[in-house]
Amino acid sequence: SLSLSLSLVDVSAALPIPVPPAAIPMDLRVDQQQHMSRASVDTGQCEQQLQQELLALKQKQQVQRQLLIAEFQRQHEQLSRQHEAQLQEHIKHQQELLALKHQQELLEHQRKLERHRREQELEKQQREQKLQQLKNKERGQESAVASTEVKMRLQEFVLNKKKALAQRSLNHCMPSDPRYWYGKTQHSSLDQSSPPQTGISTYNHPVLGLYDSKNDFPLRKTASEPNLKLRSRLKQKVTERRSSPLLRRRDGPIATAKKRSLDMAGEYAVQSVVFNVTSAMHVSAGLSALPLQSPSIHKLRQHRPLGRTQSAPLPQNAQALQQLVVQQQHQQFLEKHKQQFQQQQLHMSKVDYIHSSSIHSLSPSLLHLNEFLFTGLVYDTLMQKHQCMCGNTNTHPEHAGRIQSIWSRLQETGLRGKCECIRGRKATLEELQTVHSEAHVLLYGTNPLRQKLDSKTHARSVTPMFVRLPCGGIGVDSDTIWNEVHSSSAARLAVGSVVELVFKVASGELKNGFAVVRPPGHHAEESTPMGFCYFNSVAIAAKLLQQRLNVSKILIVDWDVHHGNGTQQAFYSDPNILYLSLHRYDDGNFFPGSGAPDEVGSGSGLGFNVNMAFTGGLDPPMGDAEYLAAFRTVVMPIANEFAPDVVLVSSGFDAVEGHPPPLGGYKLTAKCFGYLTKQLMGLAGGRLVLALEGGHDLTAICDASEACVSALLGNELEPLSDEVLQQRPSLNAVRSIEKVIEAHSKYWRCLQRSASTLAYSLVEAQKCETEEAETVTAMASLSVAAKHMGKRSEEEPMEEEPPL
Repeated sequence: SLSLSLSLVDVSAALPIPVPPAAIPMDLRVDQQQHMSRASVDTGQCEQQLQQELLALKQKQQVQRQLLIAEFQRQHEQLSRQHEAQLQEHIKHQQELLALKHQQELLEHQRKLERHRREQELEKQQREQKLQQLKNKERGQESAVASTEVKMRLQEFVLNKKKALAQRSLNHCMPSDPRYWYGKTQHSSLDQSSPPQTGISTYNHPVLGLYDSKNDFPLRKTASEPNLKLRSRLKQKVTERRSSPLLRRRDGPIATAKKRSLDMAGEYAVQSVVFNVTSAMHVSAGLSALPLQSPSIHKLRQHRPLGRTQSAPLPQNAQALQQLVVQQQHQQFLEKHKQQFQQQQLHMSKVDYIHSSSIHSLSPSLLHLNEFLFTGLVYDTLMQKHQCMCGNTNTHPEHAGRIQSIWSRLQETGLRGKCECIRGRKATLEELQTVHSEAHVLLYGTNPLRQKLDSKTHARSVTPMFVRLPCGGIGVDSDTIWNEVHSSSAARLAVGSVVELVFKVASGELKNGFAVVRPPGHHAEESTPMGFCYFNSVAIAAKLLQQRLNVSKILIVDWDVHHGNGTQQAFYSDPNILYLSLHRYDDGNFFPGSGAPDEVGSGSGLGFNVNMAFTGGLDPPMGDAEYLAAFRTVVMPIANEFAPDVVLVSSGFDAVEGHPPPLGGYKLTAKCFGYLTKQLMGLAGGRLVLALEGGHDLTAICDASEACVSALLGNELEPLSDEVLQQRPSLNAVRSIEKVIEAHSKYWRCLQRSASTLAYSLVEAQKCETEEAETVTAMASLSVAAKHMGKRSEEEPMEEEPPL
């Protein structure tokens, strides 16, 4: 601008006409320039002011941010402290509840023990009263029922009298020694025909099973006893003249209770024999059928014989010896046919023949041998050796204490003594391959593992995945432990034990059974171990039933709280095996995630895979009312329509109350499983086998096992509470059952009828069924009456109207 003003000044100076100062634009431009300079200065100041304000604003925001962060940290710390305090209070409350529950369980256990002790004392008192009544009865009075001890003593008494009779008869008729008939005696006296100093009425009976030979009374020699020299000569002559094999001398005494098992037919036959103490001949006619072992006493020591009384005269002729031999032959006859019945399932008519008329009362008892089938149990301590190599069982829910506790409970309650315990065995590799692949069987069924695998052959079919667990041990996944030394043997022993029990029940040797085994099996798939499982015991047993016994229809019920994915995989397309599982599903969010209601089978197996999948979490948890409703509306109707030949149960007890949510979370009672077992016993002629699967709370699984075995034995079950009987299933349970009925109603016609009573309680459903039955009966009777009236009207001619 300065250069421009100078140039203007120079131009104006060169012009001839002077320009007045007011006319020169210079001043205007200078003012404008000054104005513009002032404006630029103001703009710079504004920018600087704005920058200062922005900087101040940023500083203010930073300060506010720091204040907010500090406030957030303070509140977070405060909430953390509050949460920790609440957590500690909750833990304390849970510990108090657990302690209270444990105390209640201890009290309940003590009450059971006390009740059991009182029952034993009462039984002992009753037994002593019966013995006392027998002691104090009149000599001429007949005894209709004799105790086992009295029967045994009467038998020995009669045998001793027979020996004396044989000795005297042979002394006069033929040279013989009665010891060749009866074996050696346990007394040092030469003859037992002399009466003791005390008779039966004053004899002090010792406690059963306890006998001291020092208390034996001495026997005195009588005038009819030959001397030793004569006995030696008679012994030699009898040896020369003996012709019948029945007279051959035995090396030991007549079979005692230590060497003989319970004669079941004889035990029931004794109830029909009246023992007349006043007649030795009458007693001898029935003593051959006497059992030498009581059902409640497994081993008895030998008792001393009863003393002779005046009311028990000796036989008057030698025919009693022949009678005794015939009775012994008949005893062997009964035992032989009993064994044949148990092994070959002979019909009762084949053993209805009675060999001797003296014990004709045994015939009705032989016709009821089919009632003597026992409930079977199988257990082996070798399965306890399958445990983590870390040695700490507290961190592993599936541990050896599970089966050990169950077996101890069955023994303490006396249930084990009422069952027949069979011996388990290891399953063969061929049996394992009926469900699992060869590579899987070689990997987890042999020891050592990797020596049995050809890496070139099996590298693609199986890859051994062993991981290091947090506890320091080895596992096949995060919770399924593996013991290089014992796991394979224990897993094969569990399978073989289940197979052995199932075959004995299916063939009729046992009535039903319960397998106390581990590790479990229903999660094991064809080539994958998981969920504590390596080999699917129940699935293998079902396959072998099909292959070896040609069983046409098998029902597998799985009431473990987790779905049996391995069992479902094994029979998903098999129409001859119906798999029915009740489990917690929660839309696939509960382990193992399978078991949806719409998984109904494939191919010819459509409809034969039924998943009673409960959804809804634990709001509220499923209980007795929900499971009873599912059994009433889904399980039993389908099972009855299927009509199985054998029923197998994957019997996990982790739905019983006491299991935390990750392992179960449901609230079923142990006695509910007893009622579920009782319902299944009505299928397949009672051929039912339960195999232990899951369940990790020791008290819960022991209580549930006790309830199931009691049901299998036919014992009267503890009644369900009125609250359970009148409780309706929860809304989540009803919706879950509706989904199952919707998926399977096209395959099972029975579900259409049960759909109308889904939301009913057990009492309401039973009332509804009773009313329907009465209605059907009334309609049927009306129909029959109407048909009868119609037929009658057709037979009777109509009367003619008189003419008008």
